[in-house]
Amino acid sequence: MMVKTDAVAAQPIIPITVDGKFGGFGQQGTFKVAELYSGKFSRDATKSSWFGVVDSSDGDMVATIDSNSGHHWKIQCSGEQSSFNLGSIAMSDSDPFQCDITEDGTSVGHYQIKTEKSMLGASKEFGFVTLDGTKVELAAVKKAQGSAFEGGQPLGYSFTLNRKEVAATQTNGSMTLQMLPEITQQQQDAIVVGSIASALSWRPDSDS
Repeated sequence: MMVKTDAVAAQPIIPITVDGKFGGFGQQGTFKVAELYSGKFSRDATKSSWFGVVDSSDGDMVATIDSNSGHHWKIQCSGEQSSFNLGSIAMSDSDPFQCDITEDGTSVGHYQIKTEKSMLGASKEFGFVTLDGTKVELAAVKKAQGSAFEGGQPLGYSFTLNRKEVAATQTNGSMTLQMLPEITQQQQDAIVVGSIASALSWRPDSDS
């Protein structure tokens, strides 16, 4: 279980179900956020290498999200990472993973998450989602409850407003969403769209 604030952890658990290829996430499938939102997705990730010196990774996803309030969003995501290794020389570069969010062909928002690596090799992933003028910050959570150390892959994502955690999406094992009761409908929509973009995208620097 991912680390989350006590206030968020005390909220009702909203299940996120995914029906993908062979019962898993796979390259395409459908999803539901309780009875509040539903949609479908298609995603892909490719890796290539030239002579073991230059490596390149690309990831992309397209998803549609329908809300029970009548909204129909489409998100289109992409990202790229490259690395150069020759003897003692090693360099890497990663573009932020980004998604354009549209409704009826009109741009209504944006999603972005980027990786920042430290000198010790650890990495942090953070970004934001905007939807219809509402902006929510987000960050990957790699620390489990009861653990003193962070893992390599995200266990979920934390969503914050004014530096206060207002929602958390668990992506390790069963997918769930918990939100504080005081958030607005617009903020909830942005959090759900950000959750889908975070949980179902194959980012270039990730194998899941």
